[in-house]
Amino acid sequence: MNLNNCIFYLLSRSARSGARFYKKQLEDLGLTPVQSILLQALAVNNGCTTSQLGKVAELDSATLTGVLDRLVPAGYIERKASFKDRRTQHIHLTSQGHKAAETLDSLTEEANANFLANLTEQETTQLKALLSRL
Repeated sequence: MNLNNCIFYLLSRSARSGARFYKKQLEDLGLTPVQSILLQALAVNNGCTTSQLGKVAELDSATLTGVLDRLVPAGYIERKASFKDRRTQHIHLTSQGHKAAETLDSLTEEANANFLANLTEQETTQLKALLSRL
């Protein structure tokens, strides 16, 4: 099979290209794409549990824990034990985290537009719809 006819190859190639592009956009902030996703997810779900955050960001618990372990000392987030169950942690953005999330919103919108610049608006809408169905 020709690789250009293989959906798995095309998706993988596109994902790597997008990840490289987005990583470059984040360089000045000193954040990784995964850290960016978590901060943006927390902006919408601030105070959620680690389990909820993992589901939203589609990260396994080991990966999530490692990323959170780097965001805490960087001053972006804080962990708070649940009053009901001390084994459960709630993740909250700090004021620095809120500022970063706001910056990430506009940066990500611009990065999306630039990455998809070769597509028409209709193609972009169609691509997003198709990817959402997979």
